[in-house]
Amino acid sequence: MKKETNLTSLGLALVVAAASLTASSTTQAQSAVATLSDVAVSGGFDYTILLQNTGATNLNSFWYGWTTSGNNLPSDPSGATNSLDWGNNLSGNSIKWVNSTGTALAPGQTGLFFFFSSSTPTAITTAPSSESVAYVHGITFSQGLAGDSTGIITPTVVPEPSLPALLGIGLLGLLALRSRGLPSQARPRLSWNFCRIVKS
Repeated sequence: MKKETNLTSLGLALVVAAASLTASSTTQAQSAVATLSDVAVSGGFDYTILLQNTGATNLNSFWYGWTTSGNNLPSDPSGATNSLDWGNNLSGNSIKWVNSTGTALAPGQTGLFFFFSSSTPTAITTAPSSESVAYVHGITFSQGLAGDSTGIITPTVVPEPSLPALLGIGLLGLLALRSRGLPSQARPRLSWNFCRIVKS
């Protein structure tokens, strides 16, 4: 009988522990993922971050290149802007994007954040450089705090398509049209001048 009581107590303890773990994981309703792409320009790179709210509550701040260990970017960024009309605040080797009169980033939605840096894509994405945090309200210097901030967000690098790749996609589209049996007068034609431009 005593053995059964101990097993019952153990079972109840496991149920309570599982319930508390579930409760603690659901209270952290804020999370996000991000991608980073770049375009080489004179003197450095124009970077674009696509931030997606994967949580269950609005996000209103994004501190790029910062975690509780400090500012992480290898050089000072410049030219910060975004698609949500948030404030663009350069903070040493990081950027604070904070919503005061713009649009909150709702669950499931994405926002675009732009900046220039002289640092190469390799340098700017080598940990901990790109590690960042997003916030439910304003920036509070926290990280992974339930009801306040996401855990560390590390943007995944997405390469920009090259010109040859774009031309290849276009040519495949033309070939697909041709193979569908369109009348010859309706088919697009590649002129010699176009081929000369592509070759040069």
